[in-house]
Amino acid sequence: MTQPNPLHLASTAQQMARTAPAADAVVFNKVAMISMGVMAAASVAQVFQPLLRDLIAKRDDEHRHGWRR
Repeated sequence: MTQPNPLHLASTAQQMARTAPAADAVVFNKVAMISMGVMAAASVAQVFQPLLRDLIAKRDDEHRHGWRR
């Protein structure tokens, strides 16, 4: 089974909110906003992942060789 695409989920929720009664539209809009937030968080994590990997490797190397500041 493939993973659902958060942007597709957000788009579908927004479309459903347009035709839903007011109370249901609020829920669909919240689902859309949460899905977009998940996608944004994944993008930020992807950007910072190489930096974090390098920092962790440097810390491990310093710890292994006993360098302390």
